[in-house]
Amino acid sequence: MSKAPRRAYRTGLSRDVIVDAAVALTAERGIDGWSMRDLTGRLDTSLSVIYHHVGDRGRVCAAVVDKIYADMALPIEETDWRGQISGVLSPMIDHLARYPGVAAWLLRNGPQTEGLVPVMEAGVTRMIEAGWGDEAAEAYSVAFNTCLGLIALGDQPAGSGESGLTGLQRTIETHPQAGPGAERMRELAARFTGDAAAAARREYCRYALDRVLDGLEARLHALKTAGSAQR
Repeated sequence: MSKAPRRAYRTGLSRDVIVDAAVALTAERGIDGWSMRDLTGRLDTSLSVIYHHVGDRGRVCAAVVDKIYADMALPIEETDWRGQISGVLSPMIDHLARYPGVAAWLLRNGPQTEGLVPVMEAGVTRMIEAGWGDEAAEAYSVAFNTCLGLIALGDQPAGSGESGLTGLQRTIETHPQAGPGAERMRELAARFTGDAAAAARREYCRYALDRVLDGLEARLHALKTAGSAQR
């Protein structure tokens, strides 16, 4: 018996259904780990239907990122610039870990999705109001991109044996010049291996975010001091 041809459309198929399926594939395989053929197979539909409702793969991925951000319900009402940035980036550390590749996608493409525009607008506006002046956008992007970069790094498969963190630990343990400083690094590397590695990466991201914000606060103080001196 011959196999029935795939239907060109499916009753009830909509943009939301297509995007939800793409989000599910992203959670399973990462945003770069599935193709449009995978998506049509998941939905039992044709490529033309997806193009009609959403667009090409680039538009589908942008819609996936929008959906992921909408699910986070990121706050935009915080009046303090540091609280605004922390309130956005801290939950991202946990949430984006469930969707491999999304952080790297954002680093490559920037905040081009609709859901990110209000978040970006609120963050940079708070920076301007706090006195960052011409450096507002740069300072905001430093915090945003640092956090995204660490999340993206955590998405990468860890090396094994001599090429991974286990190899680094072994090198430190056997090196004749390894002392207290190297031992601290060995202890840090050990936290990123084993069953607790994912939690350790998220903790490290939060530590890095706090230190970046500390540095930005110091820079803002310097800007305000210089401004006062000029008056």
